[in-house]
Amino acid sequence: MKSLVLIVLSIICSWYFTELDSESLFRSALAPLLLFFSFVALGFWLVIKAGFGRRVDGYGDGGIGGGFGDGDGGGGGE
Repeated sequence: MKSLVLIVLSIICSWYFTELDSESLFRSALAPLLLFFSFVALGFWLVIKAGFGRRVDGYGDGGIGGGFGDGDGGGGGE
C-alpha cells in the first residue's frame, strides 16, 4: 500500500510541475518523463495487485493453441 501512495504522490507532483513550454529543463523534460514512468509504474502495480496470474492459471493446459478446430493443424479439411 505504501508503494501505491508513493506512485500516486509522484503522479500528482510531476503533474503539478509539468509545463512543456517552460525554459526550465526540469519542468519541460524531466517532470513529463517522471509522469510517464509513474503511470507505467501504476500500471505494473495494478497488474501485480489484480493477480493476473491467478486469473489465467485455471484456463487450458498452458500449451499453444487457440481452441479452434480439432487441433490437427491441417488445413485440408480431411
